[in-house]
Amino acid sequence: METNLLNTISLPEMTDLIRRQFVTHSEKVAPTVNQLFIMEPIGKGQGKSKRYTEIDTQTFARGKREAEKSKKASVGVGYSVDMIKKRVAMEIDITQEMRDENRYSEVGTLITSLVHFCPQRMELDGSHVLGFSGATSYVDMDGDSVDVAVGDGLSLINAAHTLKFSSLTFSNRVASDPVIGKAGLEAAEKLTKTSILSHFGERRVMRFNAIITSDDPNTCNIVRQLLGSGAEVGQDNSNVMNLYKGKYTHIELPYLATDANGNRDSAKEKYWFLASIGQGQMGWQAYLGMWEAPRFKEAPTNETGANHDYSADVWTFGVRAGYAYRAVSPRGIIGSFDT
Repeated sequence: METNLLNTISLPEMTDLIRRQFVTHSEKVAPTVNQLFIMEPIGKGQGKSKRYTEIDTQTFARGKREAEKSKKASVGVGYSVDMIKKRVAMEIDITQEMRDENRYSEVGTLITSLVHFCPQRMELDGSHVLGFSGATSYVDMDGDSVDVAVGDGLSLINAAHTLKFSSLTFSNRVASDPVIGKAGLEAAEKLTKTSILSHFGERRVMRFNAIITSDDPNTCNIVRQLLGSGAEVGQDNSNVMNLYKGKYTHIELPYLATDANGNRDSAKEKYWFLASIGQGQMGWQAYLGMWEAPRFKEAPTNETGANHDYSADVWTFGVRAGYAYRAVSPRGIIGSFDT
């Protein structure tokens, strides 16, 4: 029976005369998405939002003719995005009778630990920055609209990103949305040379070091083959050098191919991305703002306190977290949406 109040009526299996062996469902998803983001502690007293604003300058010196004044460099403020704090929580109640009569202390501990709720929700929300990177917003499992547009107002992965001080546009979406493979990866690498531009339309350089995919077995096996083999698996090419060996790290996001509720979305299984991460502001500028790290609320220890219902003899266990994920710029990430 499904319940959010642990009691002997709803869960008689925990206290009746029959002896049982309780088996839990498998492990939860291992959190991995935070390595894609620049983590920024914010803490209390800083408001519920934070604005990130780009700044850029021209690149090249200009000629200085005799007795003429030198040219002045242009510096400009680029696009801005606002990060808005999200606060999440989960609780469970347990009666005095369940605490006293439960025969399976290890099961009670498992249920009331609540350790996974906030990290799993953060993993889902962080993965959806990429999972919904073809849109400017989506509605999450709480019914709230989440803004995932970047500074130019377009989706994170887009073929026509704009610049603040130039009429040029650039693309960070691989043409024709190929599946991951040698041809698709080379097409993405071409964009790393042609589509990393300043707001003045001048070339910039970023070091791309990660391939990001869902946990789709076929997609992951292709990436492993690219990074670990010199040719098709099974062929005898012992002297073929693998040009990709050590060039990229493969990051699997189990929640990438999911809908807003965390249910499997097969249309996203073949999504893949080439990214520049772990380099601070020299890489992809996407941030994790941490207002309140995942934590337990004070656990009940006696029959007093706000987490104890004196009349009903019910204890409440809870967890809390406050955070937000936001990508400022599309530079530093390239994607393909093969479906």
